[in-house]
Amino acid sequence: MTGETRFSTKCSLDRELGVVIIGASAAGLYAAYLLAQKGVKVRVFDAQEELGPPARTLIVTPYLDEILGATPPDIVVNRTGTLRLHSPGRSSTVHLGRADLIVEREKLVRWLGERAKSAGAEIHLGCRFVGLEPDRECAMLGFEDADGRGQHVGARIVIGADGASSQLAPQIGCDSHSQVFLRQAIVSMPSWGSATTTQIWFDPERTRYFFWLIPESRQRAAVGLIADNEAQAQASLKSFLLEHGLRATEYQEAQVPRYSWKARISGTAAGARVYLVGDAAAQVKMTTVGGVVTGLWGAQAAALSILRGTSYAREAMGLQRELTIHLLLRQVLNRFTGEDYDDLLTLLNRSATSRPLGYITRDEAARLLWKVGLAEPRFALVTLKALLGRQISYRRRVKARLRESEIG
Repeated sequence: MTGETRFSTKCSLDRELGVVIIGASAAGLYAAYLLAQKGVKVRVFDAQEELGPPARTLIVTPYLDEILGATPPDIVVNRTGTLRLHSPGRSSTVHLGRADLIVEREKLVRWLGERAKSAGAEIHLGCRFVGLEPDRECAMLGFEDADGRGQHVGARIVIGADGASSQLAPQIGCDSHSQVFLRQAIVSMPSWGSATTTQIWFDPERTRYFFWLIPESRQRAAVGLIADNEAQAQASLKSFLLEHGLRATEYQEAQVPRYSWKARISGTAAGARVYLVGDAAAQVKMTTVGGVVTGLWGAQAAALSILRGTSYAREAMGLQRELTIHLLLRQVLNRFTGEDYDDLLTLLNRSATSRPLGYITRDEAARLLWKVGLAEPRFALVTLKALLGRQISYRRRVKARLRESEIG
């Protein structure tokens, strides 16, 4: 995962037709840049009239720098070198060896768009994808503008980068991804906050995921959560803001796909080879529900596959392995109670345990688990307790219902 990946010159794609990318997302534009800089004809189509919106404050690991080569300073609105974790009864502070980046999504997308165009890619906005059909030796893709005027574009290779509700994914038999809901409020920085510290709250009574405070600056912060649905997100965030004395000046929200190791990321439709990247492929870390870095990683794998004439599954193997580990961790964390999180943070407060979190990023789950497990084997006991505790609780509920039915 580096910004200056050395591509092989071996390539079997039709350079006259080139590659059509549906969706001017970060992943789609990065794929466009990687292909265009190698002389491939690339055309990007997006339904939006403007490149960039909606705005959203994001937190990413320093791996973004490694993928892009260097992230422009005007995209990074802040850097936070400290992570403060809260559970119902505990708190823990982790000092990061390399600070997390706070980026503005809209600025990132616009920068990637300019980079793709400077490499030679064409970007067509206000063009909604309406379908594709076979046409001799290629597929014919249909697009429509806001006035209903249509156009058709031929392609043998198509990249779907059109988000969680991808219109292209069903064309290769990829079922729609189940989704979670992200909602966050922009607030004035509270007196108990810090511009250099990101804060996380684990509160399984209100969300299986977590709440966060991401500092944009000394004056502003984004406070939000991940929830199973929109109604839960609205209610939980409202109560959290009230509890902490925070007032929203604006809201940002998005639907985020859940990663599934069984989901298809490539296939054939109407005679064209189709690759899915980013949210369209649900390339999202389910521990944190972050998809910026992993989406760019997916775009890189798709570009490598096209340029080398190799399998996308092979090029994306490392990414899929990483995402599967995050999924397994999420399945465990979804069973945690507030008490389990208390136990977890108690262990994190030991310096030997928290040290690996300081120099290994959240985009290196396998390495992080290995180092933390070596530093503190009792993490396995906390996990086992959470898993068994849920089973015991479930059995008790079943027995209670049986007793009630017998009494009745």
